[in-house]
Amino acid sequence: MQTSFLKFLKIFLLISAFSLQVSDSQAQRKLYLSADSLFKQKKFDEAADLYEKILVSTPNFNPKIYLKLANIYENKGDFVKELYYLNLYSFRFADERVFEKIYTIATENGYKGYEKNDLNYFLYYFRQYSIYVWMGFLLVGIYVFAVFIIKRTSNQFTPTHHKVIFLLYLIFLSILINLPNNYRTVIIKNEHVYLRDYPSAGSHIVGDISEGHRLNVINSEDIWYQVLWEGKFCYLKRNDILLIN
Repeated sequence: MQTSFLKFLKIFLLISAFSLQVSDSQAQRKLYLSADSLFKQKKFDEAADLYEKILVSTPNFNPKIYLKLANIYENKGDFVKELYYLNLYSFRFADERVFEKIYTIATENGYKGYEKNDLNYFLYYFRQYSIYVWMGFLLVGIYVFAVFIIKRTSNQFTPTHHKVIFLLYLIFLSILINLPNNYRTVIIKNEHVYLRDYPSAGSHIVGDISEGHRLNVINSEDIWYQVLWEGKFCYLKRNDILLIN
């Protein structure tokens, strides 16, 4: 009797969970349709509110929402928020048109940190072809590892420096694979932001920065982010930035 009750309880919980998932999916789809309808009607404020609500509440949202939000803020003349959403999209998908759009907006408004330098180009192309890069390096690693195993089973000698080189190769491969996840940038969202030498409101002010500029994140500590600006390491607060990751 008890076993039958437990089986019934499990089935009931599974059905309930599935029903909630279906209901949630339908609600999200309705939200998408409402936002798209408002977007087509050029009711940008209402559409932006719904799109941003979807970003917060839906784990697997359509990434083109970023582009729609960028278009909305472009029409509103808010170039900082436009750059923010274009960067979020570009961080996930390598799109040359978006890359050029970001550069054009930044150049026209005098924002720094968007230059067509080696690092930005490397990250752009790495995201675009990363799957092929990983597969290539991984195949090489598998091949070398197989050679080591064959040598070991046949009692052949493997020089120590070969093992060290292979270990360094694996460390390099691990860094390469995790590079996009560990690389973070921020966009300044407030008009006047102080840069400090330590992560404290009472620390010395070493400079200031205005909205729109993009900086690389070196480290983070509670509400503080360490960044590199004009050759100096400094700190700024979380509520002064738009984080891209």
